[in-house]
Amino acid sequence: MNSYYPLALLLARQEAAQSALETAHSALPGAPVVVERQRPHSFRWAALRGRFATLLHRLAWAIEPGEYGTPNSGS
Repeated sequence: MNSYYPLALLLARQEAAQSALETAHSALPGAPVVVERQRPHSFRWAALRGRFATLLHRLAWAIEPGEYGTPNSGS
């Protein structure tokens, strides 16, 4: 343990306390509320995203190292 360790702990504790004080205001009744806007999602976009995700997963599984460090043979 070096001589900077207690100082680092003190600074980390102070930073955590300060961030807790800053974020505590978000729970007050008059706190501003950020409303997420709803974007229209089309069926085509959802289908395309699903197909692309499946393609990426299959690609990742295909190049994933096998038991002996070689790519999987697709089985």
